[in-house]
Amino acid sequence: MNRLSTGIPRLDKKLQGGYPEGESILITGEPGTGKTILGIQFLHQACMEGKKCMMIATEETPEKILLHAKLLGFDLEPFFKENRLSIMRILEMRTSYTGISTDGSQYTGMHMDDLNNLTHLIADDAEAIVVDNIGTFSIGTDLRSFRDKLEELTYFLSTQKMTALLMMDKTAHELTYRISEYSTYGTIRLMVKENPYTGKMERFMYIPKMRGTRISLDPIIYDISDEGIKLSTTQGKKD
Repeated sequence: MNRLSTGIPRLDKKLQGGYPEGESILITGEPGTGKTILGIQFLHQACMEGKKCMMIATEETPEKILLHAKLLGFDLEPFFKENRLSIMRILEMRTSYTGISTDGSQYTGMHMDDLNNLTHLIADDAEAIVVDNIGTFSIGTDLRSFRDKLEELTYFLSTQKMTALLMMDKTAHELTYRISEYSTYGTIRLMVKENPYTGKMERFMYIPKMRGTRISLDPIIYDISDEGIKLSTTQGKKD
């Protein structure tokens, strides 16, 4: 199985070389756990390797994403200017649209509230994609419809051989009963909790599922520094 580097050397080793190519991986976690940073490092590495990359950002503007990446030492701007990386302005599209619903009431938010419409925005030649975050599309959508649309999206990405990280905030993940994990090829959970061996609050990465990959179920300690996400050399222990 071919792999795409995560952009984090130690994580690549944990995943036998990186994310499975042409598959969708779900990344979940609370705010501040580094979901966006994980996506930035993946895209930066893919761009460095000459891949055509794309970020679909539902909560940040392209300008803020580029600035955030640069502050971490992952300068995406040259790739953005060369059109090797595209960043869709979904935040503005969602907040600027006003329409009339079927019952005659007015609503705000563009049609991008529908997961199905993402496929129309993805470039045909995209190879590495980050959607940050799909939790946005679960709001106001019934559970069955959300799962069906997510499965359609992951099927589309797989048939096009596109490797994608689908970020989802923990709240939306829990409210949808974690059904997104059934529709994706793998799952990585980012969390902050007390380390029972040190008594300190630390960040942990847990990989409950990654098809076609030998993985350990032990949580992995990681840190977020001014150089991005770095995995600890010490393996985290279960409670």
